[in-house]
Amino acid sequence: MHRSRNCGAARLAWVPVALWMLAVAPAALAQAESDCFQLTRELRALKTPVAGARSEDLKSCFYTLHVHAVRVTDSCPGVRSAAIDPEQVRRWVEKANEIYGAAGVRFEFDPTPKSGDWALLPSTEVNDLSAELPGDIGWERGKSMGNELAAHFPGKVLLLFRHGPGDAPTGGGFSSTKYNFVALPGYNVTTVCGGQNEFLFAHEMGHYFGLNHTFRQFKTQAAAAEALRSAGNKPSAFDADGIAETPPEPYIEDLQCASDTTVSLNGIPFSLHRDNIMSYYRSGTKRLTPEQIRVVRNWVERRFADAMDRLGPFVPDERRTYLIVSAENGKSLEVAGASVEKGAKVVPADWNGTASQNWEIVPLTAQDAGSFEIVSSASGKCLTVESGGDEGASLIQWDWEGGRNQKWRFTQDKTGDLVIEAKQSRKVLTVAGGPQAMGVKLVPPAPEGAQSQRWRLVPQD
Repeated sequence: MHRSRNCGAARLAWVPVALWMLAVAPAALAQAESDCFQLTRELRALKTPVAGARSEDLKSCFYTLHVHAVRVTDSCPGVRSAAIDPEQVRRWVEKANEIYGAAGVRFEFDPTPKSGDWALLPSTEVNDLSAELPGDIGWERGKSMGNELAAHFPGKVLLLFRHGPGDAPTGGGFSSTKYNFVALPGYNVTTVCGGQNEFLFAHEMGHYFGLNHTFRQFKTQAAAAEALRSAGNKPSAFDADGIAETPPEPYIEDLQCASDTTVSLNGIPFSLHRDNIMSYYRSGTKRLTPEQIRVVRNWVERRFADAMDRLGPFVPDERRTYLIVSAENGKSLEVAGASVEKGAKVVPADWNGTASQNWEIVPLTAQDAGSFEIVSSASGKCLTVESGGDEGASLIQWDWEGGRNQKWRFTQDKTGDLVIEAKQSRKVLTVAGGPQAMGVKLVPPAPEGAQSQRWRLVPQD
């Protein structure tokens, strides 16, 4: 349930796009035997000798990563929109899968409405993100907002398609291990040798996973030769990534669109790594070296450790409708009397299969990243803390007003159950009065957790 907003608001909104049925992973990837995230969880639960034997399975499993594409505009929606659509994102993702399949990494992207993988964001600060400008106030604020948004999507790769500063759109992207997002341009505004740059997303994902460029950059052969001479003609002057499998390489803009595979500078021959994904040279195919594959898998594991542990902030699937069920007594939150009026109480009750027990969980962004609006499927009204959120406060449904008493956070504990916290007070949703009680209130979280404070989301569609 998504409402219109004034300029300056920063709440994700789904857009009506066609219902494409997309299979972004190549056929070879679709036959992967096991999921690395699940396998890692299983290995951690096994005794050491068994885990040691099964650890060999990690060499052949796949990490499946969902990408979440956000099309950015200025704070007034529609102004300076990034020139991207879901079909174009799909093409970039498909090309990346051809390359990263060798690393046991596949990307998945679902562009359909309410899928969770395609959204709009009105934010001038994010839309102006350009190359790294340490200390620049605008850059630091845009970067901070990007990282906050990424925190809202644990287990996903956040892609921010932005226009860039100024009237003309930027054609470049950037990322690194210092950011939790990937900044990308519009699809057709990034070109190489007169054609669309089909490898840009895959290249920027390399930076996201810890890979550096294979080269040092120069405009002309003369400029590269002079730089080499100034470094005492040591080839290592052109070593940008420290990987032996990609020997020192000069990137010479004048040769980008040629077919040369070597260049001689001051009598020293250099190979040009045209087919490497971290090179800028034009090539019809791109690849990763074995050492680059090792780096990529290492950074996937580091970046998505929480996805393996399943602990910490929890993000419900935006495409689903849920029952919110107490782990204490198995009762489901419902709007009392199936009322559609604002102010109606929200209470636990035995499951009855009616819409008054169904809830949609809508993500909030920017300063509210990681928080959610919980919406009744029957009334369209929101789960709201009554009387300002003091301890012992009850729950009602109310029209969305954007108050802190209507914003919620989910945290998964070691049991696999969820703790539901009101952003306003940091108190948590609790069954009041024991297992047979029919009330629910907000109270401080128990230090070691409590069964009465644990909840489960049960999908209903």
